[in-house]
Amino acid sequence: MLYAETGGICPLCARVIIDKKPGSKNPRKFYEIAHIYPLNPTAAQTLALINHTIPIDINGLGNVICLCPSCHRKYDKDFKIEEYDRLREIKDGFIRDTEARKSISEHSLRIEIKELIESFADLDDESLVAFDLELNAYTLKEKLKKGATNILKRNIRNDVVGYFVTIRDELRLLEQRDQASVKMLLNQVNTYFWAMHREHPDNKDVIFNYIAQWISAKSGKSLDVSKIITSFFVQNCEVFDVSA
Repeated sequence: MLYAETGGICPLCARVIIDKKPGSKNPRKFYEIAHIYPLNPTAAQTLALINHTIPIDINGLGNVICLCPSCHRKYDKDFKIEEYDRLREIKDGFIRDTEARKSISEHSLRIEIKELIESFADLDDESLVAFDLELNAYTLKEKLKKGATNILKRNIRNDVVGYFVTIRDELRLLEQRDQASVKMLLNQVNTYFWAMHREHPDNKDVIFNYIAQWISAKSGKSLDVSKIITSFFVQNCEVFDVSA
């Protein structure tokens, strides 16, 4: 579990931590299990960590992480509170990602999402209908006023301008065929948004990315097109409602 959360590289130096040596048939592990909050802190470490909470279980999964031997040795012997904060932030990110993957498996998404994505994924630029975002600029601005980076704001705005009308029109066609299914789809998206908002109320970038990953996992479509559909749901108010 600890190896999997790293993506196969040391979180501090990005070295590969399972690999084959030249001439070897079998892979070897090049990592060690490091305690983030020290297992047996020195007096100096205890003083440096005085404003940091001691983990309930010092050996629990939440307080250990895979590091390459070099980074592990340096972290233990040349302890700095800045490195502790950095490693704690990295580990907390791993924990969030694990919880998000678990949430993906627990929240269903209707099959209509595939049709919705396929309706625009293969369109060329000439087939797309531009959306006059200025009509709704204030609402979008309010939704993303806090907790969103400028990059996220720009990406959502660009996706909405390029794809909103095309996706909306396809959604209306689906609704004519089966209104109940479309309403359930929109409710599922809104429910998943609130599940992510509850866990990460102050970070819209994290929420947006997890929703896109959920849509990608459930639809079998690429993350790029799933981000476009997520931007549509932002403008359509299933995601980042102003009241949130």
